[in-house]
Amino acid sequence: MLRHIFVVTLLLLVAACGSSPKTDFYMLNADQGSLMQAANAATGPAVGVWKVMLPDYLDRSEIVTRDNAYQIKMADFSWWAGNLENNMSVLIAAELSEGLLSNRILVSPWESYRKHDYQLKIRVVRFDGALGGEIVLTGVWSLLDAAGLEELSGEVFEFKANAVDSTYKEMVATMSQLTVKLAAQLTDAIIAQESK
Repeated sequence: MLRHIFVVTLLLLVAACGSSPKTDFYMLNADQGSLMQAANAATGPAVGVWKVMLPDYLDRSEIVTRDNAYQIKMADFSWWAGNLENNMSVLIAAELSEGLLSNRILVSPWESYRKHDYQLKIRVVRFDGALGGEIVLTGVWSLLDAAGLEELSGEVFEFKANAVDSTYKEMVATMSQLTVKLAAQLTDAIIAQESK
């Protein structure tokens, strides 16, 4: 009898180990309706967007949260659906396309024959926050000339917002909103340059 109970218990433990929680995948996103309209917009300034540079601690599949100034955590079952640098770069380019009414916004790498009016470099220092708390996006951007050699303007940026609830879905939605705010700042800088 004891042996039978032991075998059943062992089988239950093995079965429990084989069924791990489901991993959820997320990506930064914005209003797709407006982005589709931008794709058909009239030709505007040509902007080459260099891939966003993220700090090493964000170069991973897991979504990173921060509880305090010194401790970060990696989500076990909430991952990015691809590369965060690429996702962020494409979202910024799409928002620039809408804001500038331009279908000539490209993310690096681009073909050598492509000519730009401007090049844009973005380095993110921090992009994280607490579940159900404050989400922070900080860094610096530079708007360069057509050849990418001279800085025309640049700025240190910081955007913050509080997530509505403590889910990863809400955290990613808030991160998306901050990315859109950064793209709006970049759009304003290019429009200001165009008016000179």
